[in-house]
Amino acid sequence: MAATIELSNSALHNLCQSYHEYNDFKQPRTLEVLSYEHSANADTVIGFLGRHQFLTLKVRRIDAEGNEHLEQIRFFTKTPPLELASRMEYLEEFGVFKKEVSVYRDVMPQLQKIIPHVAPNCYYANERLLVFEHLADQKFSMAAGRDGILNYDHLHCVLKTLAAMHASSIIYEVRCGRKLNELHPEAVVENAYPLGIPESHVRKQNFKNANRVFVELIKLLPKYQENLDYILREFPKRMAVIFELAQTSDKYRNAFCHGDLWANNVMFQYGKSCQSPIQSRLVDFQLCRYAPPMLDVITMLTIPTSSNFRKQHLSELLDDYYSFMSKYLEREHLNTEDYFSRQEFNETTQKFRIVGLIESLLFSHMTDLPTELTEAVTSSANGFTDFFDAKRTDICLEAFHSDDIYRNRMTDMLEDFVDNFVLNAKH
Repeated sequence: MAATIELSNSALHNLCQSYHEYNDFKQPRTLEVLSYEHSANADTVIGFLGRHQFLTLKVRRIDAEGNEHLEQIRFFTKTPPLELASRMEYLEEFGVFKKEVSVYRDVMPQLQKIIPHVAPNCYYANERLLVFEHLADQKFSMAAGRDGILNYDHLHCVLKTLAAMHASSIIYEVRCGRKLNELHPEAVVENAYPLGIPESHVRKQNFKNANRVFVELIKLLPKYQENLDYILREFPKRMAVIFELAQTSDKYRNAFCHGDLWANNVMFQYGKSCQSPIQSRLVDFQLCRYAPPMLDVITMLTIPTSSNFRKQHLSELLDDYYSFMSKYLEREHLNTEDYFSRQEFNETTQKFRIVGLIESLLFSHMTDLPTELTEAVTSSANGFTDFFDAKRTDICLEAFHSDDIYRNRMTDMLEDFVDNFVLNAKH
């Protein structure tokens, strides 16, 4: 049974007021919420880190000319999975929901004043509830299939949105004269790969459990039998560099980064007669950080792509991103070379390429699971506990043996990582 979030009359009124202000309605003479429904229906999803629902308001509005309007407004909401105790314990130690509230309440409004249409508008944010515009009602949708792959056109589109967010972060700092992590420290505390945490911390446990999976999968790959002992010993060490690389840099330009960029955290809108997207929005800001923009860029260009695709298109897509970034900065009369030089961009491409593959493995061994196994993980407290602790290796091995998509995707990532960042380090 889902836990119910009750909204006060003042909260509902403020939500409605924000909606009308965001959407440039003329200031109404009166605004009255007649009723609301926070629905748990067939479209409700309990994901790994939150419950998604609809909030529908019936509103009576008297406009500036005295005309009455009866409106029904639908929002998309996100709440912690309060009914699942084990999930809540994980989320509270992880700190994700509190962080996302800070992002939508404090950071995104500032960045979207500079360059709009990066993320959905958020009309209400507190520690138990986030209320957004409903992007699906504007014909936005996710684009990847079961394999989690995005094509060139979709990647090109999301890189423009990503460049807009990173550029607005730099512009915001220039206008304020202060670093973003000084202005909004709660929104960018590193919670995905924090340094100095005890071995018992959920992130360390999650990382170790993931590596146990990868070690077992590598044992099944014929090409590595000759060097197996070396690979199994070195693989976890190379994976662990993510904890250092994810931090705020003291050498490179930092920006507000999403930190959670896989295919399902981007929504795309399409033209009437076009299969290519015309714009995109980033969603789920639970793992944000203040770090070099390349962390986001290389992750976005690695998780939803294959190694063959990257060999053909990575260089061109990186150029696309840098071109977008330059245009946004120059629109503000900032010289790109002064704030994010091409030399620095190229250096960080090389330095952080490993991050894209590490994130690919850590995300995809969960997100690419076949549907029936994913449902078993997310639909109950036991399923969640089993996956994050006791039975993760068994679940992933079952998928690897039984599902072609999972086996092909994981093999591709593992081989790219082992060939380029484990075996290459040997020579």
